[in-house]
Order: sequence, then C-alpha cells, then structure tokens
Amino acid sequence: MENTVIINSIGNATPGASKVLSDALKIPQDYILKLLYNAPSVLFQKVDEDTAQKAEDTLTKLGLDVSICTAEDEIDLKTELIDISVSLNNVLLLPKVTEQLSEFLGCKQSEVLTLMLNEPSIVLGNVSVATAKALQKRTDANVHFSNPRKDVYTILISKEAENTQLRSIEKVLKTRAYETADAYVIEDISYDNSQLLWRQYQSNKAIKLINQSHQLVTVMLQDFDVTNEAHANFLVEKVGMPREILEDVHVALPIVLFESLNRKDAEALLADCASIELTTTLEKDFNFKKKLQVSAIEDFEKVTKILGQFIVEKNLPKAKTTNWTSKDEVPPLIARYLLAQLEQVTCNPEIIN
Repeated sequence: MENTVIINSIGNATPGASKVLSDALKIPQDYILKLLYNAPSVLFQKVDEDTAQKAEDTLTKLGLDVSICTAEDEIDLKTELIDISVSLNNVLLLPKVTEQLSEFLGCKQSEVLTLMLNEPSIVLGNVSVATAKALQKRTDANVHFSNPRKDVYTILISKEAENTQLRSIEKVLKTRAYETADAYVIEDISYDNSQLLWRQYQSNKAIKLINQSHQLVTVMLQDFDVTNEAHANFLVEKVGMPREILEDVHVALPIVLFESLNRKDAEALLADCASIELTTTLEKDFNFKKKLQVSAIEDFEKVTKILGQFIVEKNLPKAKTTNWTSKDEVPPLIARYLLAQLEQVTCNPEIIN
C-alpha cells in the first residue's frame, strides 16, 4: 500500500533537524526548512509502509510532529501563510526569550535581538499557522500572527519628506494625514496600497509601514467609578490591582493600564471596558528612539553596569554623578529592559523621548 509522510509541524525540533534531513535525503537545506516552517507539508509520497514507518520514527526522534496517510485518507495541506511577531509582558525575560527564539530560528542571538528591536518585532514571515503554534509552546514571549495580505497598515511619513510627497500619498489614499511630533500618520491602509507606496517611497526612507496587527500600544485608564462593582472587579481580576488601592488609583488618574500591548489585544480590551462603561483610551507612540534619564543615583557601580549593556562606555555616567541623561538613543524595547533593571536599584529612572 502506498503511503504519504506528512510533516504536521516543526514541533519540538530545532532548525538543526533540517541539516540532518538535508544530508540524509540529499535535498537542499533551504528546501527542508521551507517544509518545516510551512507545515503541514509532504516529505515523502508513494512509499511502502515499512519505509513510511521508519521515516516517522526518525522524524519523531528529531522532534517533528509527523503522520502517515494512506491512499484512502483525505489529505488537506491548505495553510494560510502568516507573519509572526513577539512581545513581552515581563521585559526582564528578554535574554531568555532571545535564547529561545535563537534556538527556534536557528540563528545567532544577536540576529534575533535585531529582529526584536524592529517596530513591530516580526521575527518570521511567510510561514504556517502550525509554526506559530509551535513557537507559542516554546517561548515565554507573547506570539502574535496574522496574514499580512488581510491586515491593515499605518504609514508614517517622515517630517523630512517633501511636501509634494506627502500630498501625493494623501491623494493615492484619498485621505489626509494627521501630524504627530515625529511623523505624518495615516492609518487603516490596505495591503495593496501599502505595498504600492512602499515600492514608490522606501528608497529615500520617506515612509515607514507598520502592520497594525503587530503594533504595540498603550492602554490608558481615564476614569472609573470606585463604587461600581463591575469596574472594581475588572480592575482587580483582569488587571491585577489590589482592591484596597482603588481609591488611590482614582485620585491619580489618568494612569497607564497596560503598555507595549499588541494592538489587536488592546482593541479587544477597550471593547470589554466600553461594555461596562469603564473609560479607557488607546495611545500610539511613533517615536522609536528613546533616551534614559536617571536621577538620585546612589549605587553608581550597579547603575553603570546596567546601562553599560547597551550604552557605550564614553557616554556612561561619570564617577560621583547623581543625575544623568543619555546621549545615546535606544529602541523602546531596550529602554524598557534597562528601566526595569534600574528600578531594582537605588535611583529614579525614567524613559524620555
């Protein structure tokens, strides 16, 4: 009986499995990697049962999720190709997540970090949903995935772009851009239009495209009723606020409810808040270069050691300095990572634009 060996998912395998298969089957490694990341995919067709079983045993030992189908089985290999991004609830997990992604992607940790520092941090493109689900099980990061052709985009038009370029883009999109401190912005652009504009303007760096399904945003709590049980339960159970501090929180409004939250998740959260008349807003930050400011430095050695991970030595605080502002600009993820560490030592750190 003829059998087909299907790779259902990369499972627990590493990209190193592709080299093993490439050497064994005399097939280019790039092709094997494509089979793994675009699973479900066919590895063998029309092989006898014994060969199929041996293949399944070998592939399973490599960590792959595989199955054997006979001629009578219906085989559905249709899969939607998606992009995958990651985000962190606990930014202190950055080194661990970088290591996990390095193992999954089969590249250096420095290369993974470069991918993660992009806004948004898309780490894999044109792969299958099965790959995204496998990654979810193997990383401490939040994994987000979507079909880029079905997504909508934000276009950031540089303040340095010529006025004629801005007007030309507005004409194509039949809408007006709104202005922020960092760029002119147009949201909810279709995939086709985003690609058209990218091809036309990316060469002179006049524009930046952001896939809104992978965009990170901040959710602000603007107002709530301390006596409203639905409001109190939401803040206690969904957000994790101690009930005894709700009155103090109300006095301090507005406050950040969640930061660096995936936009799709944030919009769902805002809808939940609106359903109980809890007042929240969504804020988008288009400044992707941050600086750090540290005051009241007491433990100089620890502060400089933390900053020295990503700030060049000549720009670190000098001896006996108690207040310091960085000359170096760093990506938001690095700024958050350094801030979280600085908050654990005796000083007052903050991120500034």
